[in-house]
Parts: sequence; structure tokens; C-alpha cells
Amino acid sequence: MSRTPSLARALGSSSRTVLSPLQLSKRTLIGDRRPTSGDVSTTSVDPRVLNGLPSFLPKANVDRVCEWQAGLWTRLQDEIRNNPSLLEVKQKWDRTGLDMTYLLSQSAKDPQMTIAFNYASLLLNNSYFLEGINGDSTLQEIPADYKELEEKVQAYAEGMVGGGWLWIVRYGDSNKAVDVFPSFAGGTLLVTNRAQRGREDLPVFGTPKTSGQGLNADGQPADEPVQEINVQPRLRATQRPMARSSTDRPIPLAVLNLFEHAYIGEKYGVWSRGEYARDWFKALNWNTVQKRSAHTG
Repeated sequence: MSRTPSLARALGSSSRTVLSPLQLSKRTLIGDRRPTSGDVSTTSVDPRVLNGLPSFLPKANVDRVCEWQAGLWTRLQDEIRNNPSLLEVKQKWDRTGLDMTYLLSQSAKDPQMTIAFNYASLLLNNSYFLEGINGDSTLQEIPADYKELEEKVQAYAEGMVGGGWLWIVRYGDSNKAVDVFPSFAGGTLLVTNRAQRGREDLPVFGTPKTSGQGLNADGQPADEPVQEINVQPRLRATQRPMARSSTDRPIPLAVLNLFEHAYIGEKYGVWSRGEYARDWFKALNWNTVQKRSAHTG
């Protein structure tokens, strides 16, 4: 069987249209049934980023980041197809597409969905990482409100142990109240109170069309035996807890992937995290960062 290609190789000419099928997992937990290919969404990321950036990440590193993303999707599909607690999520995905916010909101509160939550949060974070990078060869000027964060970003990156994420966030209601915030392993700042914050309503990078259950002749999810779903009562819209103000939680504006696979290569070595983080800070699409801050409350 051929080797599973990465998202970057599936991109071909880096067109922003929906692409050819991404070969999915070789693994299966239900007999000999295997996930089936489906179109993947790549529209959230500037295609120029996927070709590599001389000022930041070489193409080999971008390809590795995309390969990791593809592997996470494969594992999330496996988990959702084979975990009875996620049956409702699976059926929604196969019929109308994946709602990542819904998946994270549901899995965050159920220990039986922990694996799915970890995969989903890593996928969302990694997509946000790629979405925030400036694909233009000309670096943008760092806004005055953010310039003092450059050394802080480098210091945090050098001081963090193990893989994780380094966020640029806004605290409070002022666009000038910005800071750096680290997080580790799974978990995300992008979903709070069942809503995404700091990100446009776009498909997560590389989202497959279905959970991998297989498609019928019309290209629609194949029918499966109906399984009973034990759904716990949920709050109605009128009973939904009041959303917290923006002063309660940091609002994400950009994130850096600090897992070693993202940066180790020809340009950055094992001890080059600080340099990698500083280059990322300079390579950010600052127009996007400022827009996120202005449109998030």
C-alpha cells in the first residue's frame, strides 16, 4: 500500500479551491473496514505559506506540519467512528460537515471523549498557527502595541519545556492590552462558552468531508445501521449560561506551534527555539492579528 501523502503534497499547485482526495488512515478498529478518501478543505490558509517562507519556515518544515495535521485528522476520524459517546458528532459530520466548536464543547466535559478533545484541539490550534502567517515575501511592520512582545516571545519559547503553544493574546477590552500566554499539549484558547473566539468562521485546515465512513454512488455518506443515541438533556437557548466578558479570559490573536517537528530541520536546530519564535513573530500577518483584535469582544 502506498505511503499516506501529507496535506502539503495533496495541495499540488497550492490552489485555494477544494482539493483532490486526501488518502486517510491505514488503521481501522471495526473489522476490515477502512476510512474512505474525501475532499479536504484548505481555504483557511494562504497557499503561499504552504510553499515555504524563506524568512521563517522552509517548505520541508511546512510539509511536516501538514503531515502532522493529516495524521491528527486520521486519528480523530478513527476515534469518532469507534467511540459510542461520539455517535451524534459522527452523524452530524457525515450529513452536514464537522462542527469543530460543537465537538470541542461536547468533548471538553466528558472524560469518555478526552482523546477526541485532544486531537480536535491540536487540529484547531495548528490550523490557527498556519492561518496567522503572512504569505507575502515582504515582512509587515510590527504594530507599535506589539513591538515590546518580541523579546518576551523569544524568552517564553526558550524557557518552555516540551511541546506546546505560545499565544499572543488580548486581555480586557483595550486593543493595547496584549501579552504572551503559553499552553501545553492539548487544549485550546479558541473555544470558550461553546463559541470560537479570535478566529473567523472557516473550516479547520484539512477538514475531511466525512468521518471516513464511506460514500455511496451519489457521493453522499453511505447508510449505516441506525444506532440509538443516549442524549443527555441540554440547556435550551434561553437557559444558556451568560457569556463572560472579554476581561475574564485571554482572547487569542495568533499562536506559535512549539512542537519540535514544526521547527527542527535545515534552518533551526534543537536549541533554536528562540530564533524560530522571533522569526515567527516577524512573519505574522499583522493585518490579520489587528483585525482579530478589533472584531473580538
